[in-house]
Amino acid sequence: MCCTRVAGSSPQAREIAAPGLSEPVVCATLCPVDLTLGCLKWAAVGFVVAFALLKLFEASHLHDDIPKPAFKIRQTKRATFVLSTFAAVLSGLVWLLVQKLD
Repeated sequence: MCCTRVAGSSPQAREIAAPGLSEPVVCATLCPVDLTLGCLKWAAVGFVVAFALLKLFEASHLHDDIPKPAFKIRQTKRATFVLSTFAAVLSGLVWLLVQKLD
């Protein structure tokens, strides 16, 4: 069940007050589905941004008069995907951390 923020001495806050406590319990958690979707959205944003920046960086360092070996092209593609994936994981984790600290 998803929780919503309840603060103050409203009737909703009084209903969820824990027995024996004078203060109402404030529930500030998100659904696991919301957390998962939020992490995935921000991971996708991080991946796309990092991938675009790495491709732009690679394109700015191309020299048409110097041929690149095939293994260098494969290595660059692999590094681009690895670094973009790392950026995606970091973006998702930062989003999750911000949600937990809120």
